Amino acid sequence: MWSYDRTVQIEKPLVAVPWRSIGFYALTGRNVITYKERLVKETIVEALEEIREQNPRGRILLVADNYGSHHAKLTQRRADELGIEFVFIPPYSPTLNAIEPLWKDLKREILPEIFEDKDHFREFVTEAFLRLSHRLSFANDWIETFLPDIQVLQ
Repeated sequence: MWSYDRTVQIEKPLVAVPWRSIGFYALTGRNVITYKERLVKETIVEALEEIREQNPRGRILLVADNYGSHHAKLTQRRADELGIEFVFIPPYSPTLNAIEPLWKDLKREILPEIFEDKDHFREFVTEAFLRLSHRLSFANDWIETFLPDIQVLQ
């Protein structure tokens, strides 16, 4: 029998980034991830325009939390012009948003990685988000609960 009294420590340099990510997880259509320095009504509007640009046809139903910029008159007016309809989930109800399991898996992929710089981090997040967002499995429970007449493709 043997023992070792030392603790192994691994240092992981953190990368500070000057932006926040906004993701659009599409059950049909194209998934979108964009980055904004601040999450204010003007940048939410920019994100809506990017979502519409990537999804030029059809209705867009956007499940969102109750972040103030989502409710802003500017945001709602532009969403109406773009044909994007918001569905707001109740406060403290992340399980009602199909994108939350995707963010959880994305964070799990980020955790063991070491990034050279913020550009490398952004490239990794973009690639991982777009790859993961092609899986409808994140939305299975959500679809079964809220869209029971829809058959989910595996």
